[in-house]
Amino acid sequence: METHQNDDVLNVTIDAEIYPEVVLLKCLYWYTNNFEVEIGKLNNLQYKITLKALHQTETLDWDNIVLKLKQDLIDFKLRQFITNETQTIRELIIAKAFAYYDHEKDPISEISDPVGFSPQSIKV
Repeated sequence: METHQNDDVLNVTIDAEIYPEVVLLKCLYWYTNNFEVEIGKLNNLQYKITLKALHQTETLDWDNIVLKLKQDLIDFKLRQFITNETQTIRELIIAKAFAYYDHEKDPISEISDPVGFSPQSIKV
């Protein structure tokens, strides 16, 4: 990751093989409250990200912003791994939840209670 900055703009070059576009989009979405975010492809191997401050402040601490960006990229990359690895399980759970279920209308056996309570006496 290479960074270049001036007072109100940060340019970051990201390796496209390490961080796919979907990870960049999910990560950088959270920066749009404070920055104008541009994502472009330099070539097939690199993305160029530009962060420009939306609000004029005295000075921006770009070092802390770069540190947070690195942490967020790792976070969203890990989230993407988990999403990819659990996709089959999530699909099975959804399929099972919406599968046709033929339940019995009435129980086959007689319901009884040793203390004398009769469930059939309840009026619905």
